[in-house]
Amino acid sequence: MTPAQFEKNIEPRWQKLEQLLTDVEHAKPRENIIELPATFRQVCHDLSVAQHRMSPQRVTQRLNALAIRAYRVLERRSAGGWESLIRLLAVEFPQAVRAEWRLFWFCTALFYGPAVLMAVITPFYPEWAMSLLGPDGMMTIESMYGEKSTPSDYVRDNFGSGFAAFCYYIWNNVSIDFKTFAGGIVGGIGSLFVLLFNSIYLGAVFGYVHYSGNPLTLYTWVIAHGAPELTGIVISAMAGLRVGLSVLKPGRLERRAALVLAGRQALPLLIGAAALTSIAAVLEGFWSPLDLPPAMKFTAGGVCWLLVAAFFIFSGRRQANAS
Repeated sequence: MTPAQFEKNIEPRWQKLEQLLTDVEHAKPRENIIELPATFRQVCHDLSVAQHRMSPQRVTQRLNALAIRAYRVLERRSAGGWESLIRLLAVEFPQAVRAEWRLFWFCTALFYGPAVLMAVITPFYPEWAMSLLGPDGMMTIESMYGEKSTPSDYVRDNFGSGFAAFCYYIWNNVSIDFKTFAGGIVGGIGSLFVLLFNSIYLGAVFGYVHYSGNPLTLYTWVIAHGAPELTGIVISAMAGLRVGLSVLKPGRLERRAALVLAGRQALPLLIGAAALTSIAAVLEGFWSPLDLPPAMKFTAGGVCWLLVAAFFIFSGRRQANAS
């Protein structure tokens, strides 16, 4: 076989590896990314054959550059430690959210839509919210957002300190994320159920406060930590639906292989959602209980929402463009 024939016959494999590497570097979810390690080994073999047969220098240089590029991608994705975690949170996480932008907006609409609807109708039909919240839920809301009560008093009476409140909130918030994600294994139905339940419950809380409490107290309490917490719930639902869709539509892969691939694609989403809700727990435990003027609370809350939006819009773009 002449060098020209060798290059012509093997060229599709080299192009396939180049496309796989581009997909990984740009965080594009594709079913055939699972083929990357095997294709990398095949191209390494091609490089060895090309060197043995003394193929033209342009061929060996191309294969060598391709092999080095693939090795760096695989090494980077398998490396551990703090550097890998920081990259996952600061680069791969926002890239994964942008790559799944359809799922993001679908889950966002599914979460905020019913919540707003429930909040609007509750003052006119409060019995709906009352039946959902129950006596304990209504008592808790009235003790936090009533006309003569504040959330700070509730935190002090029930937790004793901001750190104890933080521990409770981080356990509660992250557990919701993992429940939402785990529900995706049954075709995404569980994720949708948890997302919708939290949406309707949140709307019932807001509507009931407007009906019998002090809305200003509620909004000054949730405006800051709501940005990472609610966004984290939406993204955990995205991760669950990504797994659920792989069960329903495995494509060309076997259902088991599709589930494994979807799990890998959803992992940055799940870890990032847990990080967001952990940040929300810090704010809810230490910042939200502070007795500050409403203008300061709303300003800080607006900054939090802008920071969350800016993170997902801009973070990780430089690395994607550089690759």
